[in-house]
Amino acid sequence: MSVMAGPRMDGRAIAAALDIGSNTVHLLVGWLNGGAVEPLDDAAELVGLGEDVYAADGNGFISPARLDRAAETVARLAARARQQGAETVLLVATAAVRDAANADELAAAVRERGGLDLAIISGEREAALTYRGAVAGQDPHAVSGAVQVCDVGGGSTEVIRAEAGRIVLETSLQLGSSRLSRPYTSDPPGRDELARTRETVTRALAALPPYQPALLAVTGGTAAALIHVAGSAERRYTMGADELHRVADLVYGQSAAEIAAHHEVDAGRARLLPAGVTIVDAIREGAGVGELVLTEAGLRHGLLLEYLERRA
Repeated sequence: MSVMAGPRMDGRAIAAALDIGSNTVHLLVGWLNGGAVEPLDDAAELVGLGEDVYAADGNGFISPARLDRAAETVARLAARARQQGAETVLLVATAAVRDAANADELAAAVRERGGLDLAIISGEREAALTYRGAVAGQDPHAVSGAVQVCDVGGGSTEVIRAEAGRIVLETSLQLGSSRLSRPYTSDPPGRDELARTRETVTRALAALPPYQPALLAVTGGTAAALIHVAGSAERRYTMGADELHRVADLVYGQSAAEIAAHHEVDAGRARLLPAGVTIVDAIREGAGVGELVLTEAGLRHGLLLEYLERRA
């Protein structure tokens, strides 16, 4: 963490959260507004650490090139946050860095390049922060009952269940869009490949205790990309089963380049969407619900909420 004096928005502190994920480095700069984070800046840059860590023929190491790119990206985004008045830049890493054989080298590189201490958080800590960020700003009535939040990342999927605002289950599943895309041999992947992905996801979800939430929310890069494929510019979007299946058919029927060109999705993210939408639909089916909320709010929002509420 790097702390420095910064301006305040209407007397309220501005802070930033950086998240090194399996696919992307995300930045959120914001301030506290009515129990939720009001974004001042929200950016993401594809780095693809999961490409190295989860390579079928690899050894779990982040390559020197990707390590350098990640450190440079973190340093540049941290500087951008400070220029916007962030008094604190919080830096965390999730699944790919947790699993990397040389995570210590990345921590040293971001400390040298950006002056930041990297916190490699557990799957359970990631789940708790994600839940907090995803439900902030939601209709209080909607989150007063049974809620399930799932963060579909590149290396893992965090599942959080809550009753009346109290978390009753937090778990991290080894289901991520990057991890599950590794075996694909074609673009778009073939029917048999997608069927194997669905079987893998369904089997992992079936190991969890049965649960039918009143509200199902999905966050992460996959959720944000699916909002774009659906043609929406909203940060939070409710999608029914029929629309989700229509979006899945679009994703399954197009190459990554076509998805990127037609739906304003980064090409690297587009390549991971077949696995990602398969995970999302399996989650919806397993929960037994007809619709879900796709939201861009998650880990970084929860991290900033935690800091800013202590700061207030």
